[in-house]
Amino acid sequence: MKSRRSCREAALQALYQFDTVGEFSAESFQFFLDHFQSQHELDDADAAERVVADQFCRDLVKGVVDNVSFLDGEISRASEHWSVERMARVDRNILRIATFEMAFRLDVPRKVSINEAIEVSKRFSAPDAPMFIKAFKETGREFHVRLVDQGNESPIRRMRRY
Repeated sequence: MKSRRSCREAALQALYQFDTVGEFSAESFQFFLDHFQSQHELDDADAAERVVADQFCRDLVKGVVDNVSFLDGEISRASEHWSVERMARVDRNILRIATFEMAFRLDVPRKVSINEAIEVSKRFSAPDAPMFIKAFKETGREFHVRLVDQGNESPIRRMRRY
């Protein structure tokens, strides 16, 4: 079965591409899925597993793109002395994915979102990036508590499927 980490890595690659180009479209995302996504390394996966994995990846990418202003605001609030624009593209998008999961994916525990962000940063970012992501860990807890306090414990119900 396709791991969610691989899906997160694919989502990171797509978001990095969109962040670099400065434009997101459904066509460019489909082109990415068809030609560059690491998910297609799973030739032996059955069709049902591939559909579930593709949907998780689509949800991450589309969710981050649709909520980027909100996510960047939360990341800025959590990041002392760092603006989102100053962050490396890879780190910025890793944090966007983790923040999106904490805000909108009730099926992903907060700890998992942050730990996965740390692991993905070890593979795709600079050697000191995991420490940068870990610094966000404590703020992630405060972020989650604030969402629950505001009555937004289940924002996933408002998110559209793609």
